[in-house]
Amino acid sequence: MTDEELVALNREGFIPGPDEGVHEFLERVREFGRETVKLGGDPIPDAHWQWVRGHLKKVFDFEPASLPAFYSNRLLAPWQGAAAWILNGRLIGIQLRERMRTGSYLGLYQRDEILAHEAVHAARSAFHESENEEFFAYLTSEAKWRRALGPILRRPWEAWPFVIGLGVGIFWPWGWWVAASWFTLGSLRLVRQHRILAHATRHILDEIGDTRTTRAILLRLTDREIRHFAKLGNIRNYAEKEPSLRWRLIRLAYIHGTKNSRSGK
Repeated sequence: MTDEELVALNREGFIPGPDEGVHEFLERVREFGRETVKLGGDPIPDAHWQWVRGHLKKVFDFEPASLPAFYSNRLLAPWQGAAAWILNGRLIGIQLRERMRTGSYLGLYQRDEILAHEAVHAARSAFHESENEEFFAYLTSEAKWRRALGPILRRPWEAWPFVIGLGVGIFWPWGWWVAASWFTLGSLRLVRQHRILAHATRHILDEIGDTRTTRAILLRLTDREIRHFAKLGNIRNYAEKEPSLRWRLIRLAYIHGTKNSRSGK
């Protein structure tokens, strides 16, 4: 695979995973879209992706040409507007609620932002990381409060202890204590992770000098690497020592040729 081919695939949202070599990566690209989720529903029309593509290009420097996506309510929890189905590091499909056809759900979830959110999960489908996954997905939101508070849940099941605690609290007071304790733990974890990402962002930005490029790099890092760059800089030296396909991409697309002057773009 040539450098040009690797960069072109990256621009479409095909990002090599931490453990992927050239063969595994190209096999995943070739198999993309061949499997389908047996949930029924109608395909999401191309027109619903137009804003999403431009927004993702601006935020994370990838523009998905086509993603297998459909409308269906099956297997979604009541508070879920959508889900990205990933199996063995490969995207199977993106599912949106039927009511998303009109553009929103419960007055809280907008179709465009939901599609952008799930497309981020799709781009990182080969990453088996949990610390920063939702932070990246919520960065596509235009609402500051959602970018700040949305990542409080790392996995869908984490909402259940809080919901059950509230329900039990109607009959037994200790249920309220369980719900409050669970929310407090989640909030502390949220604040801690925001700080780690902020430190990593500052250290990379100081070297790279461009905000958009810094966001693009962060999306392509593992949790361990983000923790590393939160403490230390020297991303250029780090990149030159990494032989993986993923770091070959990062060097080609985001490090070679970048300037050491800060930019607000």
